[in-house]
Amino acid sequence: MNLINKILYNLPESGLKNKLLDWRFGKAIQETDLVYQLFKGSAFPQTMIDVGAHYGDILEKFAKDSWTVFAFEPDPANRKRLDALCAAYPAVKIFAQAVSDQDAPEMVLYTSDESSGISSLTAFHESHVSAVSVPVTTLKTVLSEYPMPAITFLKTDAEGFDLKVLQGFDWKNHAAPECIVCEFEDGKTKLLGYTLLDMVVFLEKQGYRCLISEWYPIKRYGIRHQWKAFQADPAAVSPDAWGNIIAVKPAMWGKLLQLIQKI
Repeated sequence: MNLINKILYNLPESGLKNKLLDWRFGKAIQETDLVYQLFKGSAFPQTMIDVGAHYGDILEKFAKDSWTVFAFEPDPANRKRLDALCAAYPAVKIFAQAVSDQDAPEMVLYTSDESSGISSLTAFHESHVSAVSVPVTTLKTVLSEYPMPAITFLKTDAEGFDLKVLQGFDWKNHAAPECIVCEFEDGKTKLLGYTLLDMVVFLEKQGYRCLISEWYPIKRYGIRHQWKAFQADPAAVSPDAWGNIIAVKPAMWGKLLQLIQKI
């Protein structure tokens, strides 16, 4: 990392820092901020599931509004910081398991010195090393053991396992989340046999409308990335891009489109 980039990344968090990062690297957005605005002041239950909670940066905005949050973070180092953050939020329950489509007593978790954000059950990057064995659960299993009222927001950032997380939800017997935000990156997920298109098709079969937030290809993990555009058609997304799918029930589609016009 060159000196200018290092200085920018080490600045205290502020609006000015974000503007400088935008100037240096191009515009970045936070898709979950759209979700926060989507449900701010609504009558929906204040309930969230965060798969791949990392340090808790995403869930904190919701926790501050007293949402009930189930947070999953299998990486012990990440979870230590997550525990510290969430000590102030008693409505946040933290789980040490990884999440997939099948329960397993343990699987290898791979971590990376390049980025704390790419810990994964699959070694998709050259920097990955086998770090620890972790238990694996499904959302179906967790919600049978710890019932949650109707889920308003499901966020998944499972480093390649996002479709498997969705497949492990009990779609037949549990009310579907009102909104889902899940990461895609074909460079990771082709190793597991699926692509962005497969994720969109799966979500549409569950009754969602999908908006794709496309980011330019990742130059290196662990640094600021550059946002590109919103897309409605998976075929319009570059095959080496990454990003997030924002999936909402049809009744929320119009409001979502209104919110993105402000970006």
